[in-house]
Amino acid sequence: MNATASDWPVPADASEMTLSSLPLRPSANSSLVSVLTLVIWSGCVVVGIAGMALPYLRPQPPVKAAPPVNAELLSVDLTSDPLPPLNPTPPPPSLAQPPPAVPPPVMPPAQTMIAVAAPSPQIAFAVPIQAPVQIVTAKEASYRTVETPTVAVPPAPVAMPHPLTFGQGEGKQPAPEYPRQSLREGQEGTVTVRMTVGEDGRVLAAEASSPSPWPLLNTAALRVVKSRWRFSPGAVRLYEVAIRFQLNK
Repeated sequence: MNATASDWPVPADASEMTLSSLPLRPSANSSLVSVLTLVIWSGCVVVGIAGMALPYLRPQPPVKAAPPVNAELLSVDLTSDPLPPLNPTPPPPSLAQPPPAVPPPVMPPAQTMIAVAAPSPQIAFAVPIQAPVQIVTAKEASYRTVETPTVAVPPAPVAMPHPLTFGQGEGKQPAPEYPRQSLREGQEGTVTVRMTVGEDGRVLAAEASSPSPWPLLNTAALRVVKSRWRFSPGAVRLYEVAIRFQLNK
Protein backbone atom coordinates (compact mmCIF):
# COMPACT_ATOMS: atom_id res chain seq x y z
CA MET A 1 0.00 0.00 0.00
CA ASN A 2 1.53 3.30 -1.12
CA ALA A 3 0.92 6.53 0.67
CA THR A 4 0.20 9.70 -1.27
CA ALA A 5 0.35 13.35 -0.38
CA SER A 6 -3.39 13.35 0.32
CA ASP A 7 -2.99 10.72 3.03
CA TRP A 8 -0.85 12.93 5.29
CA PRO A 9 -2.61 14.99 7.94
CA VAL A 10 -2.87 18.66 7.05
CA PRO A 11 -3.04 21.16 9.90
CA ALA A 12 -5.98 23.45 10.04
CA ASP A 13 -3.96 26.65 9.49
CA ALA A 14 -1.74 25.24 6.74
CA SER A 15 -3.29 27.56 4.16
CA GLU A 16 -2.25 30.59 6.21
CA MET A 17 1.40 29.61 6.53
CA THR A 18 3.90 31.62 4.38
CA LEU A 19 7.63 31.71 3.93
CA SER A 20 7.88 34.81 6.10
CA SER A 21 6.55 32.91 9.07
CA LEU A 22 9.38 30.36 8.87
CA PRO A 23 12.42 31.06 11.13
CA LEU A 24 15.64 32.19 9.28
CA ARG A 25 19.03 30.84 10.40
CA PRO A 26 22.29 32.53 9.47
CA SER A 27 24.61 30.23 7.56
CA ALA A 28 28.35 29.75 8.12
CA ASN A 29 29.14 30.85 4.51
CA SER A 30 27.85 34.39 5.02
CA SER A 31 30.05 34.81 8.09
CA LEU A 32 33.12 33.63 6.18
CA VAL A 33 32.45 36.11 3.33
CA SER A 34 32.18 38.98 5.79
CA VAL A 35 35.49 38.07 7.44
CA LEU A 36 37.29 37.83 4.07
CA THR A 37 35.89 41.18 2.95
CA LEU A 38 37.11 42.82 6.15
CA VAL A 39 40.57 41.33 5.76
CA ILE A 40 40.86 42.51 2.11
CA TRP A 41 39.82 46.05 2.91
CA SER A 42 42.16 46.17 5.87
CA GLY A 43 45.05 45.04 3.64
CA CYS A 44 44.23 47.74 1.09
CA VAL A 45 44.23 50.42 3.80
CA VAL A 46 47.61 49.21 5.14
CA VAL A 47 49.16 49.21 1.64
CA GLY A 48 47.88 52.73 0.96
CA ILE A 49 49.25 54.09 4.23
CA ALA A 50 52.60 52.41 3.64
CA GLY A 51 52.81 53.87 0.13
CA MET A 52 52.22 57.38 1.43
CA ALA A 53 54.60 57.07 4.39
CA LEU A 54 57.56 55.12 2.93
CA PRO A 55 59.94 56.92 0.52
CA TYR A 56 60.42 55.48 -2.98
CA LEU A 57 62.16 56.47 -6.20
CA ARG A 58 59.92 58.76 -8.23
CA PRO A 59 60.48 59.38 -11.99
CA GLN A 60 62.41 62.54 -12.70
CA PRO A 61 62.60 64.48 -16.00
CA PRO A 62 65.84 63.95 -17.93
CA VAL A 63 68.52 66.52 -17.27
CA LYS A 64 70.14 68.01 -20.37
CA ALA A 65 73.90 67.83 -20.31
CA ALA A 66 75.70 71.13 -20.74
CA PRO A 67 77.61 71.47 -24.04
CA PRO A 68 81.38 71.08 -23.72
CA VAL A 69 83.39 74.26 -23.55
CA ASN A 70 86.28 74.48 -26.02
CA ALA A 71 89.11 76.49 -24.53
CA GLU A 72 92.01 77.83 -26.58
CA LEU A 73 95.25 79.19 -25.14
CA LEU A 74 96.34 82.50 -26.69
CA SER A 75 99.84 83.87 -26.42
CA VAL A 76 99.83 87.70 -26.26
CA ASP A 77 103.07 89.71 -26.38
CA LEU A 78 102.94 93.17 -24.82
CA THR A 79 104.71 95.96 -26.71
CA SER A 80 105.18 99.70 -26.30
CA ASP A 81 104.52 100.63 -29.95
CA PRO A 82 101.74 103.25 -30.50
CA LEU A 83 98.44 102.10 -31.87
CA PRO A 84 97.60 102.88 -35.52
CA PRO A 85 94.92 105.51 -36.16
CA LEU A 86 91.37 104.25 -36.43
CA ASN A 87 90.54 106.18 -39.63
CA PRO A 88 93.73 106.59 -41.67
CA THR A 89 93.58 109.40 -44.22
CA PRO A 90 94.43 108.38 -47.80
CA PRO A 91 97.57 109.90 -49.23
CA PRO A 92 97.03 112.89 -51.53
CA PRO A 93 97.07 112.08 -55.23
CA SER A 94 100.28 112.76 -57.00
CA LEU A 95 100.09 115.82 -59.22
CA ALA A 96 102.93 114.63 -61.39
CA GLN A 97 100.95 111.77 -62.93
CA PRO A 98 97.85 112.90 -64.91
CA PRO A 99 94.77 110.69 -64.94
CA PRO A 100 94.54 108.20 -67.82
CA ALA A 101 92.76 109.53 -70.86
CA VAL A 102 89.36 107.99 -71.58
CA PRO A 103 88.92 107.15 -75.27
CA PRO A 104 85.83 108.72 -76.84
CA PRO A 105 82.92 106.36 -77.41
CA VAL A 106 82.54 104.96 -80.88
CA MET A 107 79.14 105.79 -82.25
CA PRO A 108 77.52 103.19 -84.54
CA PRO A 109 76.75 104.31 -88.06
CA ALA A 110 73.29 105.71 -88.51
CA GLN A 111 70.90 103.45 -90.32
CA THR A 112 69.05 104.67 -93.34
CA MET A 113 65.42 105.25 -92.46
CA ILE A 114 62.76 103.82 -94.77
CA ALA A 115 59.89 106.10 -95.66
CA VAL A 116 56.53 104.46 -95.03
CA ALA A 117 53.03 105.86 -95.23
CA ALA A 118 50.53 105.92 -92.40
CA PRO A 119 47.46 103.65 -92.73
CA SER A 120 44.91 105.26 -95.02
CA PRO A 121 42.11 104.20 -97.41
CA GLN A 122 44.60 104.31 -100.31
CA ILE A 123 46.74 101.58 -98.74
CA ALA A 124 45.07 98.16 -98.79
CA PHE A 125 47.49 96.57 -96.36
CA ALA A 126 50.82 97.42 -94.78
CA VAL A 127 53.96 95.36 -95.21
CA PRO A 128 55.77 94.79 -91.88
CA ILE A 129 59.31 96.22 -91.90
CA GLN A 130 61.97 95.42 -89.31
CA ALA A 131 64.04 98.59 -89.69
CA PRO A 132 63.95 102.26 -88.69
CA VAL A 133 61.03 103.96 -90.44
CA GLN A 134 59.82 107.50 -91.05
CA ILE A 135 56.10 108.26 -91.43
CA VAL A 136 55.47 110.24 -94.62
CA THR A 137 52.58 110.77 -96.98
CA ALA A 138 51.41 108.07 -99.37
CA LYS A 139 53.05 109.81 -102.37
CA GLU A 140 56.45 109.97 -100.71
CA ALA A 141 56.36 106.43 -99.31
CA SER A 142 58.76 103.79 -100.55
CA TYR A 143 57.21 100.68 -102.01
CA ARG A 144 60.30 98.50 -102.07
CA THR A 145 60.56 95.52 -99.74
CA VAL A 146 63.47 94.89 -97.40
CA GLU A 147 65.06 91.65 -98.42
CA THR A 148 66.63 89.56 -95.69
CA PRO A 149 69.45 87.26 -96.73
CA THR A 150 68.53 83.60 -96.62
CA VAL A 151 71.02 81.04 -95.42
CA ALA A 152 71.01 77.89 -97.50
CA VAL A 153 71.05 74.79 -95.32
CA PRO A 154 72.75 71.87 -97.03
CA PRO A 155 70.63 68.72 -97.07
CA ALA A 156 71.58 65.96 -94.69
CA PRO A 157 73.49 63.13 -96.35
CA VAL A 158 71.33 60.11 -97.05
CA ALA A 159 72.79 56.86 -95.74
CA MET A 160 73.05 54.18 -98.38
CA PRO A 161 71.61 50.79 -97.33
CA HIS A 162 73.84 47.75 -97.28
CA PRO A 163 72.53 45.14 -99.78
CA LEU A 164 71.71 41.65 -98.51
CA THR A 165 71.05 38.40 -100.32
CA PHE A 166 67.89 36.73 -99.08
CA GLY A 167 68.71 33.63 -97.03
CA GLN A 168 72.46 34.33 -97.02
CA GLY A 169 74.91 36.50 -95.12
CA GLU A 170 74.24 38.18 -91.78
CA GLY A 171 71.60 37.31 -89.22
CA LYS A 172 68.63 34.96 -89.23
CA GLN A 173 66.39 35.41 -92.28
CA PRO A 174 63.43 33.00 -92.17
CA ALA A 175 61.29 32.88 -95.30
CA PRO A 176 57.85 34.52 -95.29
CA GLU A 177 54.64 32.52 -95.43
CA TYR A 178 53.03 32.46 -98.87
CA PRO A 179 49.50 33.92 -98.55
CA ARG A 180 46.78 31.36 -99.36
CA GLN A 181 44.82 33.76 -101.50
CA SER A 182 47.98 34.50 -103.52
CA LEU A 183 48.47 30.75 -104.01
CA ARG A 184 44.91 30.32 -105.27
CA GLU A 185 45.15 33.32 -107.59
CA GLY A 186 48.71 32.51 -108.80
CA GLN A 187 50.26 35.79 -107.64
CA GLU A 188 54.06 36.05 -107.98
CA GLY A 189 56.49 38.93 -107.57
CA THR A 190 59.58 40.38 -105.86
CA VAL A 191 59.41 42.72 -102.85
CA THR A 192 62.47 44.86 -102.02
CA VAL A 193 62.46 45.65 -98.27
CA ARG A 194 64.57 48.37 -96.69
CA MET A 195 65.03 47.91 -92.92
CA THR A 196 66.72 49.68 -90.00
CA VAL A 197 68.41 47.39 -87.45
CA GLY A 198 68.98 48.65 -83.89
CA GLU A 199 71.88 48.12 -81.53
CA ASP A 200 70.28 44.97 -80.07
CA GLY A 201 69.98 43.33 -83.50
CA ARG A 202 66.19 43.73 -83.82
CA VAL A 203 64.52 45.39 -86.79
CA LEU A 204 63.33 48.86 -85.74
CA ALA A 205 61.54 49.79 -88.98
CA ALA A 206 60.92 48.29 -92.40
CA GLU A 207 59.35 49.54 -95.61
CA ALA A 208 58.84 48.25 -99.14
CA SER A 209 61.25 50.43 -101.15
CA SER A 210 60.29 48.55 -104.33
CA PRO A 211 56.96 46.75 -103.77
CA SER A 212 55.41 44.09 -105.92
CA PRO A 213 52.06 44.68 -107.69
CA TRP A 214 50.33 42.41 -105.13
CA PRO A 215 49.59 43.95 -101.66
CA LEU A 216 49.34 40.53 -100.00
CA LEU A 217 52.91 39.68 -100.97
CA ASN A 218 54.18 43.05 -99.74
CA THR A 219 52.45 42.61 -96.38
CA ALA A 220 53.82 39.07 -95.93
CA ALA A 221 57.39 40.20 -96.64
CA LEU A 222 57.25 43.14 -94.22
CA ARG A 223 55.62 41.03 -91.50
CA VAL A 224 58.35 38.38 -91.45
CA VAL A 225 61.17 40.95 -91.54
CA LYS A 226 59.78 42.97 -88.60
CA SER A 227 58.84 40.04 -86.36
CA ARG A 228 61.30 37.23 -87.07
CA TRP A 229 64.51 38.58 -88.60
CA ARG A 230 67.42 39.00 -86.14
CA PHE A 231 70.98 40.29 -86.51
CA SER A 232 74.06 40.44 -84.30
CA PRO A 233 74.24 43.37 -81.82
CA GLY A 234 76.16 46.43 -82.97
CA ALA A 235 75.69 49.93 -84.30
CA VAL A 236 72.47 51.04 -86.00
CA ARG A 237 72.50 49.71 -89.58
CA LEU A 238 70.47 50.06 -92.77
CA TYR A 239 69.88 46.98 -94.95
CA GLU A 240 68.01 46.30 -98.17
CA VAL A 241 67.00 42.84 -99.38
CA ALA A 242 64.89 41.48 -102.27
CA ILE A 243 62.38 38.71 -101.36
CA ARG A 244 60.93 36.78 -104.34
CA PHE A 245 57.59 34.96 -104.19
CA GLN A 246 57.50 32.21 -106.86
CA LEU A 247 55.08 29.32 -107.31
CA ASN A 248 56.29 25.79 -108.04
CA LYS A 249 54.81 24.86 -111.42
